[in-house]
Amino acid sequence: MEKKKILFIGNPFSGAKAGKSLAEVVEKYIDKDTFDYTVKMTEYATHASFLAREAVSQDFFAVVAAGGDGTINEVAQSILGSKTALGIVPFGSGNGFSYHLGVRRDVVKAIQLINKCHIEAIDTGMANDRFFINVAGLGLDATVAYKTKLNSRRGFFPYFIQTLKESFGFQFMKLKITTPTDSWTGEYAMAVVANGSVYGYDFTVAPEAILNDGLFDILLVKKAPIWKYFILAFSMLTKTFHKSRLVHFFKTDSLTITQENNKYFQVDGEGMLAESKIEFSLIPKNLLILSQP
Repeated sequence: MEKKKILFIGNPFSGAKAGKSLAEVVEKYIDKDTFDYTVKMTEYATHASFLAREAVSQDFFAVVAAGGDGTINEVAQSILGSKTALGIVPFGSGNGFSYHLGVRRDVVKAIQLINKCHIEAIDTGMANDRFFINVAGLGLDATVAYKTKLNSRRGFFPYFIQTLKESFGFQFMKLKITTPTDSWTGEYAMAVVANGSVYGYDFTVAPEAILNDGLFDILLVKKAPIWKYFILAFSMLTKTFHKSRLVHFFKTDSLTITQENNKYFQVDGEGMLAESKIEFSLIPKNLLILSQP
C-alpha cells in the first residue's frame, strides 16, 4: 500500500518550548509504515500558509500545524475546502484548540492520534474577513490578547498579569447584537463567538460547543462589578461558565455586533483593532481534521 504523504509545519517562535525538537518527536512516534512524512519549520510570518497550500497542490493526506493557535489558524485557512486534512501538535502556549480535541498539551498523544488516520469535517467561522477555527470575540479577552502579544514573554503567567491589569478600570462595551431572529442592545464585558470550546490552559468558555453542529455558541458577559468576573473565571475550569447568571448564552449560525467604544477583538487568540461592525458567519463542514475516532 502506498504511504500517505504528511507534512509537519513547525513554528520556532511558539510560546511553549518542548523538551525535544519537533523532528525528534515525529521520528520517534509517527507510524512510518503508514506515512511518508516531512518536517519543515517556518521562516517568516506567512510561511506556514505557503507550505500548506503547496502540500494541498501536491495531494498530501494531511498538514500538521505544530505550534500554537495562531499557527493552527494560518494552516487551517490555507487548506479549507480541500481533501487535505488538518492535524494538530500542541507546541504553543495556550493550545485552546488542542484542548478542545482532547490532546491538551501532550505532544506524544497528538502524534498517536494522527497515526489513527480518523478524519471528520468541521465547521469554521469568519469575523468580517478574518477566519477562525476555535474562538473569536470582543471585550476584555480581546484587549488582553492584543496587549499580551506586545509582550516578548509567553505562557500563562504574562497572560494572567495582563488580565489583572486590564480588569481594573475596564470600560464596558455598548453593543447592538443582531441575529437572524432577534436584535437587542446592552452593556457587556465580553462577547464570545465560539466554534470550539476552550480559550487555552483548560479555561473552557463554551462547554457545549460542537465543531460540526452548524452553530456558534454565543456567550455575552453582562455588565457587573469587576470582582464578580474573577469568580466567573473559575467557572471556566469547572465547565459551568455558560450557566452563570452573568452570561447570556445562546446558539446561532450568524450574528452582527455593532459597537461604539470597544477598541479590540480577537480571532483564535490573535488580538487586533476592532471595526465598528463585525459580522460573524459560520461555514459548515468545510475543513477536514484528524480527530479522535
